[in-house]
Amino acid sequence: MKIYNITSVRLGCVYVRQLLPMWENGYNGDVVGLATPKKEIKTILREAQEADVIVFHRPETEEHWKVAEILRGMGKKIVFDNDDTFRLHKGHPFHKMHLTNNMGAKYDRNLKRLNAITDKFIKNADLVTTTTKTLAKEYRESNDNVVILPNYVYPDDWEEPLRNEGDKVRIAVSGSAAYSSDFEVIKDYIKELDERGDVQFVLFGMGSKEERKDNPETEKIFEDEYKFWDTLKNKEHAPWIPIRDYMDTLNKLRLDIMLIPRKENHFNKCKSNLKFLESAMCEIPVVASSFTDGPYEELDGEIGIKLKGDWKETVDELIKDKNKRRAIGKKAREYVLKNYDIKDH
Repeated sequence: MKIYNITSVRLGCVYVRQLLPMWENGYNGDVVGLATPKKEIKTILREAQEADVIVFHRPETEEHWKVAEILRGMGKKIVFDNDDTFRLHKGHPFHKMHLTNNMGAKYDRNLKRLNAITDKFIKNADLVTTTTKTLAKEYRESNDNVVILPNYVYPDDWEEPLRNEGDKVRIAVSGSAAYSSDFEVIKDYIKELDERGDVQFVLFGMGSKEERKDNPETEKIFEDEYKFWDTLKNKEHAPWIPIRDYMDTLNKLRLDIMLIPRKENHFNKCKSNLKFLESAMCEIPVVASSFTDGPYEELDGEIGIKLKGDWKETVDELIKDKNKRRAIGKKAREYVLKNYDIKDH
């Protein structure tokens, strides 16, 4: 059986969802490597016609739908793959964009467009693949044939973990730094740590003041969040980089702790454990929010820590105890290599 992948513009997702299984199983696709450009349309059409199954990752345009219909007419099986939800609700990042003055109508139209196309794909696909139980349940409302394929890591893309030997404990805030509803649970504690001066915060998902100048819409939407993070004295912004540089960059940040605060809502329940997998490959101990059907429920205290309520006591202990931090990070990497190596799946 020949499988052909048609990728989305989100190469970070494509790397995990399509390139890794492509490399390990000998599949083909319109993109075949992190540093290779998308093939010409004539080549894509010829190669797709030679395949039996076409996997579309996160198809978001009418052009994707038209191509899928042509290939379906040729007898090809169509697979829809996605690792996120577009459903608008109070906890979805688009919700805030939806409510922002003078921008709501624009994002509302965009969201409806995305939902219309993806719903059409899901309903007509021969198979739907996704990452979590929550997303699978959502997709099964439109298609009975849904399979969960978890995310995995490709060990060859990760160097040996680097250590922080500086005076300050380097703490990352990942994924949710831009959404106040997520980091609200540790907002006061973050300010307290910043005042202490023995911690350096590293922020993911937010641009620096210089980067924001090029994106005034985003700065307006997240105005309150930026005001908070800009008050911190001990912080730096992790750079925006191509996915091909991501693994090395994360490692070179020499992080001591990764904080992943999330509010319990549908959007966050749909998230996968990918941030844990990536952190573990760099032996960074993760402290993450715990909630029903959340992405970090496998953290058992030995490979990472899941929390409800107060974070202060747990994180304070990690800040003080370098040996405990490194023991958790080491066990996390061993666990991920044993259970999430793409070569075994």
